[in-house]
Amino acid sequence: MINVLADKHLVNICKFMPPGVNLELYDPSTFDNTLPNDVDAFLIRTVTKINPQTFSTFPEQLRFIGTGSAGTDHVDIPHLQKNGITFADAAGCNARSVAEYVAVALLLWAEETGVRLQDFTVGIVGVGHAGGEVNKLLHALGVPTVTYDPPREERDRDFTSATREDVLACPILTFHIPLTKTGNYPTRHWLNQKVLAEKSFKLVINAARGGVIDEHALLQAHKNQTVENYILDVWENEPVFDDAVARNAFIKTPHIAGYSVQAKNRSSRMIADAMASHFEIEEQQSNLEKTEKGSAQRTPPEFWSLTDALTFYHPIRDYETRFKMLIGRAAEGKSTGFSRIRTGQPLRNEFNYLHIPGTVIKKFPTLEKLLK
Repeated sequence: MINVLADKHLVNICKFMPPGVNLELYDPSTFDNTLPNDVDAFLIRTVTKINPQTFSTFPEQLRFIGTGSAGTDHVDIPHLQKNGITFADAAGCNARSVAEYVAVALLLWAEETGVRLQDFTVGIVGVGHAGGEVNKLLHALGVPTVTYDPPREERDRDFTSATREDVLACPILTFHIPLTKTGNYPTRHWLNQKVLAEKSFKLVINAARGGVIDEHALLQAHKNQTVENYILDVWENEPVFDDAVARNAFIKTPHIAGYSVQAKNRSSRMIADAMASHFEIEEQQSNLEKTEKGSAQRTPPEFWSLTDALTFYHPIRDYETRFKMLIGRAAEGKSTGFSRIRTGQPLRNEFNYLHIPGTVIKKFPTLEKLLK
């Protein structure tokens, strides 16, 4: 019998568990980093930090930790390796959801600022799972892109990265890189004061990790009008974000770009399967990730603009409205509120799983491109 302790907010994790597993759920808001002595596997989200400070030792029986996230900067992987613990993530689980967030954000920005999105080249910094999906979706929308990812070029002979100079020449930047501080290509403050003093941008988007952009330099560039607008879904010192940075963002959301029914099911499925593989036990069979197309859809009202349609089918502005209520609160209030928004809002369906009436698509053909 395998004993598993899992974050209760890992969507449908119970239904993805292999047969015969003893599963216990924990609440990350009250978890004190104490693990049962008989735990074999520990399944977490980004809110649970794994490092020598939070877990100086592990139960002797613990042999597997999985995170239901694409990012891994909350886990000190060498620390796990030193303790003989196998680690798995859910890389790629939310790529489509993140890409749709970026596409919707760009379309809203274009609509509300009165520009034609196809007239601007978007520089994609990081072309892994999420960045690759962003690239595909922007091409479907007819938006030119420049793709920058030197580490991928080194490991993938079929991919050629643009130069740093080429991507920084783009009027729009969107970030899809992990947060790293060491190695040949450290990403912390990739967009920093030096770059922002030399370049100007129409729009900067960060839906990757807080810290890949120097937020205070970004805010100053915005005040200096060398960055006209910026959109942030992730924050330095998250969840205790900077009020001034948030107030000045064109769109601000609480790290929910990758939140969809399908992404959450994929992430739970991926780490459950990785755990089963590690312990050499049978995987659970489930079709939960294959959400029925058009399930639980509201009847759309009459839309007067593309903005109306986009915000009906994607809750980006709903999240923003709730996030704005946290601006100005003390650290504890921000932290609690940030978590509540992320875990309390109903998950959306990705566009491929929506039923959008033909009359709506005929009126706003852009929506059809988001279905590809």
